[in-house]
Amino acid sequence: MYILGIDTATLVCSVALVTEEKLVAEYTLQVRKTHSERLLPLIASVLEGAGIKPQELDGIAVAAGPGSFTGLRIGVVTAKALGQALELPLCGISTLEALAAQHPLFNGLICPMLDARRGQVYNALFFGGSGIQRETDDRAVTLSDLLAELFERQEPVLFVGDAVKLHRQTLIDALGARACFAPEESAVCRAATVARLGLLELQAAKGQTWQDLVPHYIRRAGAERKFQATGDSGGRK
Repeated sequence: MYILGIDTATLVCSVALVTEEKLVAEYTLQVRKTHSERLLPLIASVLEGAGIKPQELDGIAVAAGPGSFTGLRIGVVTAKALGQALELPLCGISTLEALAAQHPLFNGLICPMLDARRGQVYNALFFGGSGIQRETDDRAVTLSDLLAELFERQEPVLFVGDAVKLHRQTLIDALGARACFAPEESAVCRAATVARLGLLELQAAKGQTWQDLVPHYIRRAGAERKFQATGDSGGRK
């Protein structure tokens, strides 16, 4: 099976092609350029470099959230369009689970953190050592609440994700030697992992149609909150 992986949930734009046996190709960029400009050219380059035609794909996996509202929409809409055009099954993969799945041998808690702004981080907890086991749902929490939860635990904690750099010293101050950090190149979400998780979903017959795939936002976008507030106030400013 050839599975295309897509991740545009954060500043990183990543595209990969995997089979059951190997990672065939992967392009990952972390530069300030809109995902809408670079995603389709990256997909074309990955397929061309691998010598694979779009019609030879067996499925598409996309990081469906949480993450940037705009980034998620771009990735999911692209996956839906390709899925419809090529009649392929799709998989929406948790961005947080993909981050954790890149560190299956870490013997302790794996704590992916994405910047959710408004004083919160997107987070879930996983336990590693021999694969990963999910311990919480994906959620938006304040850093203080997350640290209070982690403080009650005894295990070392591996922090990954774009919010780690923002709060690194606070994490060290709260947990001391229990706070562990991945190298920068392995702390970002990679489409290869998204594709690998999608491959497992498709093998288990858990794929979705293009009509059913939706982003996993956790919170409503700012524009939606403002619209709701306007409606609740009867249109008054």
